[in-house]
Amino acid sequence: MTASRRSETILKTPIAVSAYSGDRLRAAQTVALTDLVGPNPNLQIGNSYNSANVAIRGIGNGSSINAGSDAGVSIQVDGVYMAQPLLTLSTFLDVARVEVLRGPQGTLFGRNATGGAINIIPNEPTKDVHYGIDITAGIDPGRINSTGYISGPLDASGTWTARLSAQQTYNRGYTRNLATPQNYAPGYSDNLVTTNPSNRLDDANNQSVRGQIKWEPSDSFNARLLVEYQRDHSDGPAVFLEGTPDPAQPLPAILVGQPTGNVSKREVYNNEGLRRIEGKNVNLTLNWALGSGNVKMLGSYADADIHNIQDGDGTGALHTYSDFKNRTHQYYGELLYTSEPDKPFTYILGSNFFHEKLKQDISVPISLLPMPVDLGARINTTSYAFFGHAQYAFTPEAKIFAGLRYTHDKKVDLDDYNNYIGILPRQSTSSSEITYEVGTSYAFSPTLDGYVKYATGYKGGGFSAGGLAPAFNPEKNSNLEAGLKGLFLNRALQANLAAFHMKYKDLQVNQINGASTQVVNAAKATIYGFEVETVIRPIEALRFEVSGAYLHATFDRFRTGDPARPDLGTIDPDGTRRFDLDGNTLPQAPKFSVSAGGYYDVPLSSGKITLGARYDWKSKLYFSEFNIPVSSQAAAGKLNLSLNYESADRRVTASLFAKNVTNKQVRSNVIVVSALIGSLALSQYQPPRQIGASFGYHF
Repeated sequence: MTASRRSETILKTPIAVSAYSGDRLRAAQTVALTDLVGPNPNLQIGNSYNSANVAIRGIGNGSSINAGSDAGVSIQVDGVYMAQPLLTLSTFLDVARVEVLRGPQGTLFGRNATGGAINIIPNEPTKDVHYGIDITAGIDPGRINSTGYISGPLDASGTWTARLSAQQTYNRGYTRNLATPQNYAPGYSDNLVTTNPSNRLDDANNQSVRGQIKWEPSDSFNARLLVEYQRDHSDGPAVFLEGTPDPAQPLPAILVGQPTGNVSKREVYNNEGLRRIEGKNVNLTLNWALGSGNVKMLGSYADADIHNIQDGDGTGALHTYSDFKNRTHQYYGELLYTSEPDKPFTYILGSNFFHEKLKQDISVPISLLPMPVDLGARINTTSYAFFGHAQYAFTPEAKIFAGLRYTHDKKVDLDDYNNYIGILPRQSTSSSEITYEVGTSYAFSPTLDGYVKYATGYKGGGFSAGGLAPAFNPEKNSNLEAGLKGLFLNRALQANLAAFHMKYKDLQVNQINGASTQVVNAAKATIYGFEVETVIRPIEALRFEVSGAYLHATFDRFRTGDPARPDLGTIDPDGTRRFDLDGNTLPQAPKFSVSAGGYYDVPLSSGKITLGARYDWKSKLYFSEFNIPVSSQAAAGKLNLSLNYESADRRVTASLFAKNVTNKQVRSNVIVVSALIGSLALSQYQPPRQIGASFGYHF
């Protein structure tokens, strides 16, 4: 794995990290990053309009909608920081490995990694010919996924190699949409028009293709060019109306008596639904041996077009919807030097540069207003960093390590517009920060390692485009962590344990104010807990995988108003109503999570059959800093069953599977909109029961 920017085993890496190989992901029918939420401790993922909400240990990007803010979890694909990771979260294309790093990664993966980092590493071209295909079909609803690849040399010497991969993901839609086009009731604005709503939502229609060429003229140098195209042409998520945040708050008159659907039957009334995402990226990676070390140079260009139209009330009425358009161009470069790994003193030196041009247009028609709320912005973001990390081994067992990083971030608003206000004053923010890490590790035996470290993290400040909210401050945190990783009971038990205590200052929190999002800074927050990942193999044919986490994540000091409940709260001297949220639980931070799976191998003359069962459970979690019941998910668990076949030469695989066997309906997100829109609590749900079969052939 490469969580430390070197090839090391999890046992020897002093980081709380979970790694999943491509073979393991395929066997578990893991087709997207969202499928890792169950087995991975303290990982949460949900959709939020035109962005993806990824949270690790309770830190993420909340209900981020408007441009001007960044996520708290850094996502890298093929070594490239991705500012717009929506497509990455919905599909895995020819993946070699996925790594989930928990806690602030303020040295090696420093940009906006206060919560953690996720690395997605694709398979590279090979000097031998390899090819394969995987097909998955399912029912209720109908679905079909297929993946294929071919890899091998382009010349007799193997100096030139190439790899071509392609994938498509389709499902008809987990939720039936019962809405039909209709007009407003008398007395309401006619500024909304409905599209022809699809009869299915929560669907998938994704395609992606990746081509790579690698040139390796010698053992000391290689160059690899990667070109990728992805798209999603679906109807988007279903939106369910859950009510209002306070029983005394009535629904807007236009919604009273309107049908709202049925979650247990996965039926909804949405007048709008459109999801169009296209992404392209080109990466050039150069590696060469220089002296006793290695140099890596990476250059990347990526662009993304995102267009989402989403129902805003979850009923058969035409009250409101949101139309989001994002267009981004991203440039990323990194230079990395890694010293010889076999010396007592090893080090890594690096620098990187990031620049993004983003154009955003948002339209939010509301039945009570004479015309839509239209917001527009053009924002340029520039960031660069210099970093280093070193380790010294006093003995083969005892080591100390330290890292240092300087990061500079700048955001400039070139054009900010709100049609109810006009052209807004130009905004810009600029901040710099030094983050660091110090620690020690010790190998108690060849199969048991422990570590203790202290690390700091930083996420740049920004502003909320389209509104008059003031700029918000950078987010900073520190983390004291201890871990133990080892093999026990004659290697029958593998266990990775981590305990941590994190302090946050100026934690960035998203709130929907009016028809847009604004980011406010919570004064302080404290997060602590522990994580356990184990693999138990009492006999060769039987394997248990058990992971769990305890997470205590609360605000220490946070006093803020609730745009959905402007008439509630205590009155401050300035006349503003605010809530005292001291002690409230952070969003996306369940106190307990457990995943337990058992797998039994039955040998056959041609290979083996593996019977598998896994149960994933999480305690109650909130989606809002206000900890209100309507914006929460009660404790829930899901049962997955599988029967996998693998031939003796590992070329042929087949499976039967059932995910979420009991058809548990679990919320993936709840957004409470402002009083301007009616203080509506709108939810989205994770997939219900899925039943299917797969077949794969790999040579």
